Amino acid sequence: MFLDRMGGLNMRILSQGEITQYHTDGYVFLPGFFASEEIEPLRRACLDDPSLGGALMALADSAGNAQEVVPYTELSNDLVGVIPRLERVVAGAEALLDGACYHWHSKLSMKRPASKGTWDWHQDYGYWYHQGVLRPDMLTLAIAVDENTAKNGSMSVLKGSHRLGRIEHGRKGEASSVNQMYFDQACKKLEKETWLLAPGDAVYFHCNLLHASGPNLSTQPRTILHCSYNAADNAPFLPGQEAHDYRPIAIMPDSALRDGAWDTVFDNQIFISHDGDLGYGYKVLRAGTRADVHRLTGRFYAVTG
Repeated sequence: MFLDRMGGLNMRILSQGEITQYHTDGYVFLPGFFASEEIEPLRRACLDDPSLGGALMALADSAGNAQEVVPYTELSNDLVGVIPRLERVVAGAEALLDGACYHWHSKLSMKRPASKGTWDWHQDYGYWYHQGVLRPDMLTLAIAVDENTAKNGSMSVLKGSHRLGRIEHGRKGEASSVNQMYFDQACKKLEKETWLLAPGDAVYFHCNLLHASGPNLSTQPRTILHCSYNAADNAPFLPGQEAHDYRPIAIMPDSALRDGAWDTVFDNQIFISHDGDLGYGYKVLRAGTRADVHRLTGRFYAVTG
């Protein structure tokens, strides 16, 4: 935790060493980036309503098993809409991107107990590039909502793989994944690391970092909130990407979570769901049922793991 003498929450400033680590390894690990009491309302709400009011959709992994996720681009005054706007979160993203950024999208990636679904090895930019984003000046903050262990499907990465540049992705079974030949060569040269996270731990990672996650073989859920950002001058140029246009972020103070400066946890949040094929090789097994941006505005959206 990062507290001042009065017990209030200060903005977390990334050190030069942490910034250097991000550029060297492709990620930087921030233990306790969120205090337990800040993340607990979201953890509890996901336990009480694991379908998020029916918004959760299921995508097929390469073996056809369900992998559950719920994405959103709009940022509400609910807890899940406030977290991506927190000053510490945005300031960290801008320090690593070396300039102004905007919210690309966020998503809750959820693995229920004993669920078989996996995220196959991929780079996020492997998909975002095809949405018309010219430069890989993009990153994600992965926030552990509950404990992430090797047994319940925590994320694994190839350390330093962001320096390989964008690798082509293609269909793998019923999903999409990085080119296998390039991945095999990368594995010979780079170290694999599995992120073991406590609730509130967070990791900024580069959009070209190769990452994956396995099935949940435990009796406990594994939930991660991913908040993704793009450089302000790097908005997609292709048509149909209005949901990803540049929009300034309405920054919230770091004390907002403790002060209760949010409405519900996710009841009012506009999530995105899909019917049919999601694109990029991901097959939708179950679409979300709540009102969503896709149906309300006709915007196209692609989810990556």
